[in-house]
Formats: sequence, C-alpha cells, structure tokens
Amino acid sequence: MAALLPSTEVSGDTSRRFVIPKTELSYRTATQLDPIDSLLLAAVIFEFGDLIEKRRRPVGEKTVFSYRFAPERDGIFYSNESSWKDFWESCLEKSRRKKYVVQMDISDFYNQIYHHTVENQLGESGFPNAIIKFVMRLLEDITKTVSRGIPIGPHSSHLIAEMTLIPIDDSLSIKGIDYCRYADDIYVFCDDEKEAQITVYHMAEILDKQQKLILQGQKTEIFKSKEFVKICKKMLNDNPLNENEDQMIKALRKYTTGSYKGIDFNQLDSEDQELFADYNITEILEKYLNVPEPDFKKIRWLYRRLGQIGAPGGIEYTIENINTLIPAISDVCHYLIAASRNFDGDFPELGDQVITILQDDLIQANEYFYIAILNLFASNSDLNHLKKLLSLYKYSSPEAKRKIIFAAYEAGASTWIRELKELFSTLDPWSRRAMLVACKILPEDERSHYLKHIKKTHSLSLSEELILEWSLNNKKYIMAHSNEQDDDTM
Repeated sequence: MAALLPSTEVSGDTSRRFVIPKTELSYRTATQLDPIDSLLLAAVIFEFGDLIEKRRRPVGEKTVFSYRFAPERDGIFYSNESSWKDFWESCLEKSRRKKYVVQMDISDFYNQIYHHTVENQLGESGFPNAIIKFVMRLLEDITKTVSRGIPIGPHSSHLIAEMTLIPIDDSLSIKGIDYCRYADDIYVFCDDEKEAQITVYHMAEILDKQQKLILQGQKTEIFKSKEFVKICKKMLNDNPLNENEDQMIKALRKYTTGSYKGIDFNQLDSEDQELFADYNITEILEKYLNVPEPDFKKIRWLYRRLGQIGAPGGIEYTIENINTLIPAISDVCHYLIAASRNFDGDFPELGDQVITILQDDLIQANEYFYIAILNLFASNSDLNHLKKLLSLYKYSSPEAKRKIIFAAYEAGASTWIRELKELFSTLDPWSRRAMLVACKILPEDERSHYLKHIKKTHSLSLSEELILEWSLNNKKYIMAHSNEQDDDTM
C-alpha cells in the first residue's frame, strides 16, 4: 500500500459537510469523504492501526477505553460496545475509593486537532513516510489548507484522534493522576475538593502546552463521590420507563449484539414480536418525548435497536412526530428504512406523509434533514411518489438531486434517467456517480453506447471509472415491477 499511495490523488475537495443536530438547539458538523478517499484512509488504518494501538495506555491499566483498535476480518476496527460499559464500571469503582470526581470535556475536540500533531504522532508511531504524506494531503484538502481539524464521521478518524491524545494520556499517567477517559470525556478521581480544583488547572495547562486544546467550561464540574456514584449507576442501568420497555430491552438483548448488525424481524417469535406492537412503541416514545428535556441519547439508542430488528410498529408515530425527533433524525431515518421492509400498511398514504414532511420549513432549513428524508424514497420504491419527487429536481440542491436520481433508479424510472443523460457534465461529482449507477436500468444497448461515450468524452475520477465499468458490465437490470408506474401518486 505504501508504494501505491504517492501516485494516488486524493479527492478531499469533493468531500461533503453537513450540520447535524446533537440536541434540540446544538449541532456539530460531519464530513462524508469521497468514496475512494474513505476506502484508502480505512485501508491505512486497518493495515497500520496496530502501530498506534501499541503506543496507547495498556487496556489493563483501565484509564483509556475509547476506540481500542481490534480489527476483524469483516472490516470492524474497534473492540465491541462493552468498552462503554467497562468505562463506567471503572469510573464507579474508582469513585468509591475517592471523595471527589472532576468531570472535564475537551472543547470541540476533532475540529481543534492540529495537523502537525497528527503528522508528528504518525511519525512517532512508525508509519511509512508515503502513508504520512497521504494522510496529511487528505486532511489539508478537506480543511481547505486550514492547519487544524480532522473529519467527524469516518470511523477511521477515531483512531487518529485517539493517537493525538497519547502524549496527554502519558502526561496524566506520569503525574500519577487517577483518571478514566472515553474520547474527549475525562474524569479524574481526587481525595479532597482542593485537589479536585487544582486538577482542573493542571488539566488545562497540560492540554494547552501539549496541543493548545482547551476545556469546555460548561461541562467542567466537580462532584462529591456519592453524587457521581449515582451517575455511574444510571449510565450502567437501562432504567426502563415501565414494564413494557423492560421486556422490549430484554428481547432486544436476546436477539441482537452491540454491533448493530441487522436481524430479520420475522426471526423473532410471535410473543416477542408482540412486544414491539405499535401501541407499545408509541407509549414508550411518548414518555420519552413528553418531558421538558428529552433524553435524546436514549432515544437514539432505542431507534438504532428498533432499526436493527426492523420493528415496523413505530413507523406511523415516528412520521407524525418527525419534527420533535429532529435531534435523532439520522437514527430515525435509518430506522424508517429498515422497518419499512416489514411494514404491511398503506405505503402510498405513508408516502403522502413523507412528502408533506419535505415541505416543512424546519426540514427545508437544513440540508441534512432534507436529504435524510429524501433517502426514504431512494431506499424504498413502495412509497410511490416518484412524479412529485421528479418535479422537485430542477430547483433542488446538488445533494437533493443525487437522492432524487437514486429514487428514480430504485423505482426503475428509465424514461426519466434517459432525459437526464445530456446533463451529465453539469452534475456535481456525487450526482455524477449516482447517474452512472442509475444508468444500470437503461436497456443494455443504450446503456453500453452511452457509457462508452461518457468514458471517451469526459475526464473521469477513479471512483467514476470504477462505477462506470460496474454499470457497463453488469447483467441486464431486472425491474422490481414489470412497467414504470404512471399513477398520480408517484
């Protein structure tokens, strides 16, 4: 790999950034890398990540718990979800031995990581020079020459971020500070209140001297041990709202693991399926949402688990309350896509509701919200509103156009794709790739002639070349429906 990368052009300028909600009024930016960049960075971490892991604090020390590198053959990078539980169990154990606990959080951590810190730590970890140059070139292209920040979103970024904290972890350990860290959350355990206060100043000094990082003032807090023990117990317990949720959680744990791999809902026995009936899911979601400050961490966890088994019982309530669920929009949409495969209700009516959501001012105010909802149509042609979607295409953003192209592809709308062929050169890189995928539904001779013309007359990126060849050489497309539907609800 090291020999290949010097000649590989990164495509950081084609990465996409979105503003994504964390809570009702707080947000973060997330980056989606160009597919080739994403694959190359993942390959780098998969092959060389062990060089970083060997330099981190030992697992047995019980100080650093986040993103421990333990790659598996199926592409998983990090040890399983129990690391979060292990973190809180260690915090609980240490807090019982001390009288005070200091809670600290590194402010805007990923966006504040200096590139020279990344470069220095890659070198200290023993990465080949060609690999270091590739990573730095990619980061510089993504951040538009600003010398700080790594992308939030790609799993590969987590180990890079952890690597930059190795000097800080080592400094804490050398000074004999008793701590636990998970990503940018740090807890220090002290014998008295004065030591706790001094710890805050020491931590601020270490972060500043090592990497010019700062603590987030709003999250810096000193707890008495008894208070913090309660927090730990709350984090370790599921704390179901009622008996129904308790039974649902037990069923989820029975069929699923921490990796969020999908489970066929039909694999659940009839008694367990009944636990996820619409009235049970509705009751639980209402209890979570009808409070002054909803616990969106728990709501996101619940939607991820419901999506994992594809339980359709929450679809209608979720659609009706989508605005309230905005802080969990990503997990909500993933759930709707997974659960719709088991939905036996009225799909066109459901599609009507989704179209109405697209017209909501709040959804239209944020690009990420809008394309997350559009993705429902790109993932399920049964929602059956293609004509209305296609009417939105002309005035849509490039990101939305890409989703509409995929929706047309999913619905087998070859006539519309044919009309789009002449506009290929006007599309942005992400929509160009979508168009090349969508060409798969064209008749074989037409597809072959058009794609060969594109290959001859356009300068294509590596990802475009690969997708074009895939679309060109794929077997004849078999439509899910025998004819394109002309119903007015499309």
